Amino acid sequence: MDHEVFISYSSSDKQIADAVCHTLEGYDIPCWMAPRDVNVGNPYAKEIVSAIRRCKVLVLVFSSSANESEHVGNEIDIAFNNGKIIIPFMVEDVVMSDEIKYYLSRKHWLVAYPYYSERCEELVRSVANVLGIKLRKRGSRHTVEGPECRPVKMLEIEGGTFLMGATLEQGKDAGDREKPVHKVTLSSFSMSETPVTVAQYREFCEAVGRPMPKEPFWGWKENHPIVNVSWYDANAFAEWKGCSLPTESQWEFAARGGVLSKRYKYCGGNVLDEVAWFSENSGMEGTMPVGTKKPNELGLYDMSGNVYEWCRDWSDEYPATDQIDPLGPSDGIIKVGRGGSWHSPSKNLRVSNRDDDPPEFISDNVGFRIVKE
Repeated sequence: MDHEVFISYSSSDKQIADAVCHTLEGYDIPCWMAPRDVNVGNPYAKEIVSAIRRCKVLVLVFSSSANESEHVGNEIDIAFNNGKIIIPFMVEDVVMSDEIKYYLSRKHWLVAYPYYSERCEELVRSVANVLGIKLRKRGSRHTVEGPECRPVKMLEIEGGTFLMGATLEQGKDAGDREKPVHKVTLSSFSMSETPVTVAQYREFCEAVGRPMPKEPFWGWKENHPIVNVSWYDANAFAEWKGCSLPTESQWEFAARGGVLSKRYKYCGGNVLDEVAWFSENSGMEGTMPVGTKKPNELGLYDMSGNVYEWCRDWSDEYPATDQIDPLGPSDGIIKVGRGGSWHSPSKNLRVSNRDDDPPEFISDNVGFRIVKE
């Protein structure tokens, strides 16, 4: 599927760019943004130029970082010279650089600070107006039933040794962050059968006097995965249950099927529609009930798709040496996320695919599951 909108942003504004992308695509306005949509193996700059030339609108997430970014400046320059419509989405009160002012001084800026999330809908209307399209209301086209899932059911995962990272079945979509492939040996542990659900998280909030997260646009559905939780929120739930978040190696070992692994590309199989909710079968309308696709070899559900899942580790490059029960670095600035979501393309749902975000990040496509060691 081609795209209508190219999203230009500085890397420090990834959380905002993700929110903009999710909101636009929630109204069936397809977007292109790096690194999500960069084809592995192609020159990065060539992919950017091609994507801008093919879009109709460039949405600029404008901040102090974007104001100083050479890459953002280049993207605006390419869009300007190719006659593309540019819509600046101003998330900070910043005096424009001379270069930015040259391209955008006559544009109608959408002022989106201090609370950009409250202005995303206005951005959608502006983009739709420029594209000349009628917005489609977001409502579930799917009636999918699933279990109640209030108790957190834990499954025993027998320890073992596996190859972690870009193994052969992961194919050409595997990136450098999944390399080098390295041997990891893990002790046995237990893992929740599904992502933590809205009902399970609500029970936690009521028990400790904690407010529920921001409600997603499809509303709270008790047997769907909880979303809009930060790493800190997820970790607090895990500790309340006497558990922890899975390490990245525990997560991948379990997703691969542990000692019963059949070496699938995705968790539970190679036919993605059978094992996962993702962009092509979710209607781009939000999460689905947990446990409604096929489980993997260990009986675990939804480790590919439905929601990304927070891991315990700080993000880091892979080691080249063998590892035993690795915990990752002792500190960092971003936490690992795994699994892809209802919003993700198929390449993001591979068992070796890696994602990461700051621990305070929240999104309507991020949840978690827990482990007991």
